[in-house]
Amino acid sequence: MQSTGRWLLRPPSPEARARLFCLPYSGTGASSYRRWPTRIGPLEVCPVQLPGRENRIRHAPFRTVPEFAAETAEALTPHLDRPYVLFGHCMGALLAHALAARIEDLGLPRATLLVVSSAAAPHLPAQRRYRAPEPGVSGIYHPSMTDEEFADELNHVSQALGGGEILPELLPLALRVLRADVELCYGYRIPAPRPVLSPLTAIGWTADPEVSPETMHQWNAYGNTRHRVLEGGKLSYLAAPTALTRVLEDEFADALSGATTTTGGAP
Repeated sequence: MQSTGRWLLRPPSPEARARLFCLPYSGTGASSYRRWPTRIGPLEVCPVQLPGRENRIRHAPFRTVPEFAAETAEALTPHLDRPYVLFGHCMGALLAHALAARIEDLGLPRATLLVVSSAAAPHLPAQRRYRAPEPGVSGIYHPSMTDEEFADELNHVSQALGGGEILPELLPLALRVLRADVELCYGYRIPAPRPVLSPLTAIGWTADPEVSPETMHQWNAYGNTRHRVLEGGKLSYLAAPTALTRVLEDEFADALSGATTTTGGAP
């Protein structure tokens, strides 16, 4: 069994009633959730740290999503001993779904709720999931982008987190992490929708330049799915807006009580 010390920025509290495991956005690590509260209702926020970034920079990054799911399921097993939610935005949504499926395959306690945000479903070809870059449009990652274009996107993320532009000496490392993530996502496709037993909530954002709220309905094939539409763009989730934390808390409460039913539209 792997140690979870390197996988989570802080040890989960044994007193927590429930846990919210958060998967990172492309090019970022667990610290991208630093503007989130430590708890959302009964949920203890537990950002997951992937190898190849931040305090795990010396570890080899994952090259495939199945590799990620296998190792992460093993690492988190000790902390699946109470109700929990898996949340992911963009790349993180693909990872969260793959992790939920792997946990089910292993016969481990399944997620009380799976939440996917701003991501087209993984059974679609990459060409349909990802929009090609266009001048003046931010919030898009694509393998064809230049280092300069990627650097602009990374700086948008840094600013959304309350920082300034990335230091020039750190930029090559940041670009390496982002390119690896983009290649991982672009190379990932499953042959058909893989439904999960956990209730699923799909979140769309009104000003997302790549994934429309309507696109999130592709997740209907992945299980008992409810839809929520929130005001904001690609990076709005980084600030943990009240509308998002309220959805997470409410959807978890419904899933825990067994009150989930398939719906659509705004909360």
